[in-house]
Amino acid sequence: MNENIKEINFEKSLSELDRIINEMEQGSIDDLDKLINNYEYGSKLIEKCNKILKEAELKVQKITQNIEKETRD
Repeated sequence: MNENIKEINFEKSLSELDRIINEMEQGSIDDLDKLINNYEYGSKLIEKCNKILKEAELKVQKITQNIEKETRD
């Protein structure tokens, strides 16, 4: 856990989030510090995923605009 967030990809981030959520929902974490650390790590993973999704959305929009421009010309 707590790999360098910059180094992990979208799929790994989702997998880590899923693991954290399952641990929290099952109540298998008794240590408050670990619970808070997992929450913090999960928040950072969500930020990373949102950033990746936003970048992907911008790329798709750019490709779509280029296709539309080419078909008009």
